[in-house]
Parts: sequence; structure tokens; C-alpha cells
Amino acid sequence: QHVLHQVTSRLVKTHDRLVLEHLNVAGMLTNHHLARAISDAAWAELARQITYKQAWAGGQVLVADRWFASSKTCSACGQRKQSLSLRERTYRCTGCGLVIDRDLNAAANLAAWATRHTRGPAQAAGDRQADGPVTNAHRRDGPGPRTRAGETSPNDVGTETQTGHPA
Repeated sequence: QHVLHQVTSRLVKTHDRLVLEHLNVAGMLTNHHLARAISDAAWAELARQITYKQAWAGGQVLVADRWFASSKTCSACGQRKQSLSLRERTYRCTGCGLVIDRDLNAAANLAAWATRHTRGPAQAAGDRQADGPVTNAHRRDGPGPRTRAGETSPNDVGTETQTGHPA
């Protein structure tokens, strides 16, 4: 509970708008390889805390539909893969050649989705700065999988990457 409060408080303090994905958790729990990790993650409690804390702070929480293909869509060109296994941690686009960490690709797609669903006067006028940067969340410290060539690392935290606009 303490860790969840710390994480959600930090997210709300550092972001005016947060996007959550509506996932088929019940379906994911039927996969015995994932069930324990998913249950231990307390996703529902994380979403609940983000929602009420963001409301207190006057921010926005948007929920992307469970059918939005955030992981399967290229964040650079928009091409969509037919399948993407959970073992594939690096997204490789056959259309434009983009090679990017799977989670960073999904985060960029969710940020672009949020921008499309909250268009204000500044965005409608084409103000690129109004969209704001997409920043990468770092991987946890300690034991566990490490990044490979082309993936993000803890040193990438705060790396600003503008999505949806040519450089």
C-alpha cells in the first residue's frame, strides 16, 4: 500500500494527464505464467488511487479502450502488426524500420491517443508545444531482465521524445 501511494502520488504530481489502459485482466489471469505477477501488481488499486488523486489535483485520467492496439501499432508510422507475443520485448516495425522497446512504443501510442481525445484550442491550432513531451519511465533497479540493443535503459529516464510530429 505504501509503495502504491508513493508511485501514484509521484505520477499525479508530475503529470497533468494520465492514460490508463482498460485491460482484460480476467482473461490475463487464465494464463498461469502471468496470473501471480498480475495479481501481485494490484492494478485495480493503482488505477483507483490515480483516479482519485488526479481528481484532487485537477488533472485528467483517460482510459483507452481494451481493443486499442497500443503495443501492436508502430508509434512512428502507424503500421499495425497482426500479432505480437509477450516474449517480444522489442518492437520492430516492418514498415518504417523503427526498433524500440515494446513498452516505450505503447506509451508513445497512448500519449498520442490521449492528445487526439483531448484536443483543446492550442492543439487544434497546431501548437506542437501544447502536446508536451512523452517521457520514458525507467525500469526497476535490482535483479531481473536487462535491456538489449535498441531498448531503453534507466539512463533514458526523462528523455524527451515528441510523438505524432515530424522532427
